Amino acid sequence: MKTFVTALVLSATVLTAPAMALGIDMSNLTRNLSFPEPVSEPVTKDQSKAGK
Repeated sequence: MKTFVTALVLSATVLTAPAMALGIDMSNLTRNLSFPEPVSEPVTKDQSKAGK
């Protein structure tokens, strides 16, 4: 019985794999990540003293 179930699962996988591979739309699997341009911030000098 165990070998029958194993054979059934393997044959079903082999028979349905091509149909499933052709049915997937590859354009929607990953999102398009677009980031805005970073804004440059003005450089300022810190007035605190180091060590305090």
